Amino acid sequence: MELFHPYNIQHLQITEVKNFTPQDENYYVVLWWKKTPLGHLYIETTKTDNLSFKQLALSAVHSSLTYYFQANNNFNITDFKDKFLNDDPLAEDILSQVVTAPEARQTGTISIVICTRNRPQAIERCIKSLLSSSDTDFELIIVDNNPDNDLTELAVKKFPGVKYIRENRKGLDIARNTGAQNASHEIIAYTDDDVIVDLDWVKNIKTCFNHPFTMAVTGLVIPNSLQTKAQYKFEKEWGFNKGYQPKVFNWQYFQQHKANGVPAWDVGAGANMAFRRQAFEIAGYFDERLDVGASGCSGDSEMWYKILAEGWNCNYYPHLFVFHEHRDTMDSLKSQLFYYMRGNVSSLLVQYEKYRHRGNLKRAYLSLPTYYLQRIFRSIRHLQNHNLDTLGTEIKGCISGWWFYQKNKSRQTYVRKYKPLFEDAVVKPNTVISVIIPCYNHAHYLKDALESVFNQSYKQVEIIVVDDGSTDNTAELCREYPQVKYVRQERVGLSASRNAGVNASTGSYLVFLDADDMLQPTAIETNLFYFSYFKNIVFVSGAHDKIDENGNELPVAPAVQKIYDCYEALLQGNYIAMEATVMYRRELFFAFQFDPSLKACEDYDINLRISRYFPVFSHVKKIAIYRIHTQNMSKDKSLMLSYSLEVLQRQEPLLKTEEEKQLFQQGIKNWTEYYTSSSE
Repeated sequence: MELFHPYNIQHLQITEVKNFTPQDENYYVVLWWKKTPLGHLYIETTKTDNLSFKQLALSAVHSSLTYYFQANNNFNITDFKDKFLNDDPLAEDILSQVVTAPEARQTGTISIVICTRNRPQAIERCIKSLLSSSDTDFELIIVDNNPDNDLTELAVKKFPGVKYIRENRKGLDIARNTGAQNASHEIIAYTDDDVIVDLDWVKNIKTCFNHPFTMAVTGLVIPNSLQTKAQYKFEKEWGFNKGYQPKVFNWQYFQQHKANGVPAWDVGAGANMAFRRQAFEIAGYFDERLDVGASGCSGDSEMWYKILAEGWNCNYYPHLFVFHEHRDTMDSLKSQLFYYMRGNVSSLLVQYEKYRHRGNLKRAYLSLPTYYLQRIFRSIRHLQNHNLDTLGTEIKGCISGWWFYQKNKSRQTYVRKYKPLFEDAVVKPNTVISVIIPCYNHAHYLKDALESVFNQSYKQVEIIVVDDGSTDNTAELCREYPQVKYVRQERVGLSASRNAGVNASTGSYLVFLDADDMLQPTAIETNLFYFSYFKNIVFVSGAHDKIDENGNELPVAPAVQKIYDCYEALLQGNYIAMEATVMYRRELFFAFQFDPSLKACEDYDINLRISRYFPVFSHVKKIAIYRIHTQNMSKDKSLMLSYSLEVLQRQEPLLKTEEEKQLFQQGIKNWTEYYTSSSE
């Protein structure tokens, strides 16, 4: 039996490396520049001289330093390495200018949620640690999850001002949701009771939500102890350390991995995470079938998956770090890994259930079995029995996760409830309307769109232009209009751009105007009037005109007037026809989003989903002008037919009455005939 030697955890400033010579023992060395972690390395029992150690240290921090040097063209990383190896004092001067703390506007008070169960001593230590933070402007919520006694409550009562909530339903994600629902502030952070947070953890969280697309952040998790084989094995093979460079997980990342199953667990660890409150309104709360008390794990990564799938960002920051106490026995590690894999498989199937992304099935049914077969063969070939320590446990966890999901899968599609949607619309003389204009290389049309908004008879309007990675002069044009709020992002598509515009807006009502279209002068005033008249509707739509590239009027199908029960009409086809004619209540976008997975017909999709649950209204007054040109997506009839049918077929499982089913079939026929006919 192989004898395990503990690892001495050593935290070293990079400038202290020249004074440190490892002795004849195992080391886990974390390397820092001031409060920024740069890398780590393992040193085995063989004694290492100082020069060799400096070279090892440089290798360990190479990736992170490359990141920082790339952001500062005034210095050369090769020059720094030479100075570092030669103990040149200028190496420290270079680092002080290259590795800098993130510059960001800090948010105000945040809420911190810690979920615990039957660990009164641990929660007391955790509270003391947080209350010693350099920034104590936070609300602290302890969720006591299905406790066996009152010891945790008594421990929390020692700390006046700390909010105690007893949640009798067992499950970590149930407790997480309870914490979020009782939090008072816009940023909600989570850590665990077996974690020691850095003194600046709270302060650093407040610097992480500067970008409007960021809905979740995570940070580095450093082991607090590696004294046992179980702790070492977990850190080496399963640890929460996601590296020493900031990372942005965005829509491009999601699309890149979607076909094979997005590895959302790479975003970070639940022991060190925070969310905008809006993330729960956009993506829903943690799935309560997952994590402790249910499937066993992965509630955090499934939440990140939903945020990415909805078109938003999750960011990882190494300067946001905590210290975690890993489980110290092999039995406890095996139990942990069993539930990790049980939760992993469950979450893959849950994600497929919600989004129908087939990559999740591929990962569950092909990638995981292939991975474990390869591990078995490698271990047998190389006679590495130690690699089989937890293999059987992991495989059992995968099988258990499949069985768990089969017994707990949801067969219902539901709307996330948002109370204001069920209250009457409010229109005041100073009500602000947000006009959101996504733009991708349409600067030559954008000026007309902007002028049509400036010329509105109703003046309480804000304009947000979302530049979706344009390579033309969109940015320069927007600078000519200081009253326009300009948001730049890399190419993510129309749906994600609209969603980003929602997040950047402040209006009570929203209009989505494509950059190549225009609004009629009374468009906003007209639609707003109907909200003051039909107070329970959630969106209103109207008629539109068509013009060609030269401004000549084109024939257009007559608009229809409909009130309240418009879902049946939309099943038969998209009577709304042009998205710019629609004005939405802002509250809708806390329950609905444009689907970024759709390359076309995303407006038809969201309007179908909304009208199924809420009353809407359509009138025949002219609201917008639709410009027909060679770059219109609607010119691609094959593409439009494919997405029209896909959107409509999403409604098929929800149909309740025979009439709805007949209208659905009529819709399939109508769309097919419309896009296979010779005329547009």
